[in-house]
Amino acid sequence: MSGRVQTARENVFTGWRRVFGLIVWAGLSAVVLTGCDSSQSAARPSVSETASAQEMVRLLEASLPQGKTSGQRGEGVSTKPGTLPSAELVFQRGGRSAHVQVMLGRIPVPLPAEVSQCPDTAVHPYSRCTITTLPDGATLVQDQSPHQEKNPSGGKVLTARLIFDDGRQILVSQVADPQAKADSAVTALPLTLKQLTAVATSSTWEPVLNTVPTPPAGGSGGWQPTGKEISLVLEQLLPAGISHAQPGGTEGFGHLVVDDGHGKSLVAVNVQRWKPSDDGMAKLFAKGETLPDGTRLSIRKNPANRGDKGTIEWTVDTFRKDGIRIVVSALNAPAYALAPTRPDPALDIAELKKIALDPAWQRVTRR
Repeated sequence: MSGRVQTARENVFTGWRRVFGLIVWAGLSAVVLTGCDSSQSAARPSVSETASAQEMVRLLEASLPQGKTSGQRGEGVSTKPGTLPSAELVFQRGGRSAHVQVMLGRIPVPLPAEVSQCPDTAVHPYSRCTITTLPDGATLVQDQSPHQEKNPSGGKVLTARLIFDDGRQILVSQVADPQAKADSAVTALPLTLKQLTAVATSSTWEPVLNTVPTPPAGGSGGWQPTGKEISLVLEQLLPAGISHAQPGGTEGFGHLVVDDGHGKSLVAVNVQRWKPSDDGMAKLFAKGETLPDGTRLSIRKNPANRGDKGTIEWTVDTFRKDGIRIVVSALNAPAYALAPTRPDPALDIAELKKIALDPAWQRVTRR
């Protein structure tokens, strides 16, 4: 993280998408191909030793049900860092149109926990997601989320992710064609989630996966606490008489929805580790308070970044001498994309400060 100050809010929004990097509608350095009718792809294409962009597109077309395709483009297997074999096209069927994309890759092992997690409900409250372990041990994550969080009744993004224990992964996604007219085509997609999953789990991709270079081994996991660990500590530190529910999070981030009888409020904790001498942290806390034990402290009351209109966020940000940063925030809404349910967050600054400075956090940061 050196050289880049990433606040708790920024860390939340990069969460589950960070692992896949190019998850949905990445700008492909693509080869553009001519359109065709996928119903003509009767024979299953063979895969050369190193799949090309054209082969990726043909494989995707062969995996789809009958329909018309256009706007094909793809990326072949490459040793260039950040380049993943992929294909995308516009698929039309039954008067409905959508962009469909497949992306293949390998993740260093051990796998980050968020690889096989659903989108975090603190940021994606309208996500409808399931996780299934298949007979061969692979993990299947199926999700349906709004294309725009602030318009949950509008167009949807459907994704099917298949993750193998050795780091191989397949991501297939579908989103309404942005060129389609503003009618039922925006909300009605040509492929069901079941059909999209059939593309992701097709044996068609196995030869390509076998040609994707194996990345260097990942670290041993390190110190970063899980969302569950953070949420458990947060539960214990809540003021008496306040109810809580919906624990969640990902590595380094945990949250609860609390209710004091006057409306639901999201309370979130972000745990980070920095170099004690990091210049970014020095600038961030330059105007903050320094406590007797050397901990830096900053307090903010701002409109919630990416929150609904009227959503506010109160934050107590702390940076310890050992480089551990504990950020505790509360909203006047149950999630970042939801409308406010109350005038102010359920916890005040004094209560947030008490949580952030509690010694209990040492249990999840001493590793």
